[in-house]
Amino acid sequence: MRTEQRLYLALDQGGHASRALVFDDNGQLVATGSMPIDTLRNASGHIEHEPEALIASLNSAISIACKRLPAHGRIVAAGLATQRSSMCCWQRRSGAALSPVISWQDRRNAAWLETLGPHAGMVRQRTGLVLTPHYGASKMRWCLDHLPAVRAAHAAGNLVMGPLASFICSRLLDNHPCLSDPANAARTQLWDPATRDWSAELLQLFGIAREDLPLPVTSRYAWGQLGTPSGAVPLTVVTGDQSAVPFAFG
Repeated sequence: MRTEQRLYLALDQGGHASRALVFDDNGQLVATGSMPIDTLRNASGHIEHEPEALIASLNSAISIACKRLPAHGRIVAAGLATQRSSMCCWQRRSGAALSPVISWQDRRNAAWLETLGPHAGMVRQRTGLVLTPHYGASKMRWCLDHLPAVRAAHAAGNLVMGPLASFICSRLLDNHPCLSDPANAARTQLWDPATRDWSAELLQLFGIAREDLPLPVTSRYAWGQLGTPSGAVPLTVVTGDQSAVPFAFG
């Protein structure tokens, strides 16, 4: 009788594709699945992904990888790495998207952000980041200013705005958590690494309500159970794509 092989699922959601990679205890790749995603660009310079298509691409990548598992393999844990500065707005109670997934490349609120120029030094001191529309805060502000559904959800106490990783977890996990890890939270430009929390000063500056943001937790955390064709798998790590790179070398 063969011993069960413990396997680990790594999900990588990038700007061109969603990938599922399965490794064994020795770090050897034993199965993969990949689905491309579309990046939508318009004449105004907006750069987006369609939220439902992105979630579907992850589910498809997982399904493909699970069909390729070794005969005696069982996935015992999963991790997720994503584009760090991409963000989305969604309903807290249903998980329904209220905005596109706005890409980290998108600069749609650059003109508004220029009005915060006098505060650039403070922002950099708090976050370590230069003031730029590539990060999430100005995108969140744009959604509040331009999307009626986002404003209505805020008024009803039913809004979450946050990193792409938080939206994915809310949609794919059994407990539909509204959580954020530090690596992705940092790229909102609302995160204070010194306190490991959202900065009250930055929230006020950008006009973002704390209650509209995910609850911050550590990257390694009991995020919830991920449904796969091979059964429920605990998601135990969430981080950003570049933040995960050093761990690829052991």
